[in-house]
Amino acid sequence: MNMSDTIGELATALAKAQGQIEAASKDKNNPAFKSKYADINSLREVIREPLAVNDLAVMQLPRMGSGFVEVETMLIHKSGEFISEVLRMPLGDRTNAHGVGSALTYCRRYSLSAMLNLAAEDDDGNAAADVVAANAAPRTYIAPNKRAPVDVDDL
Repeated sequence: MNMSDTIGELATALAKAQGQIEAASKDKNNPAFKSKYADINSLREVIREPLAVNDLAVMQLPRMGSGFVEVETMLIHKSGEFISEVLRMPLGDRTNAHGVGSALTYCRRYSLSAMLNLAAEDDDGNAAADVVAANAAPRTYIAPNKRAPVDVDDL
């Protein structure tokens, strides 16, 4: 992570903004996974006003490398204080304009969500966790001081 020498004013403003930011609506459909998600516009809609009234701005700077794209997300306070981080995503064989654009959008959405600790209304995460838990094999290991396997969930 990169940041200015001090971030006191930025941290104070961010704390206030986070108290004002609502969960983003999962209003877009992902037909491949039969789920809904909050797109970049839904995220921007819930952060724009809370950031603005607390003198914060976000900049996202895209870059491309050999086989990857990356986005540097910067959170900037009117004082000049900032924090930034880069998220890189591999392109694989999707090096056409659509693939690059899609990867950049994912980077922007994921890094913005992480930078601002954003949440989206969870309509499928708990169901997915229940399926994984139901299908999971018991997790065991042999403890160093015991001779029989121990159920990890009992630790």
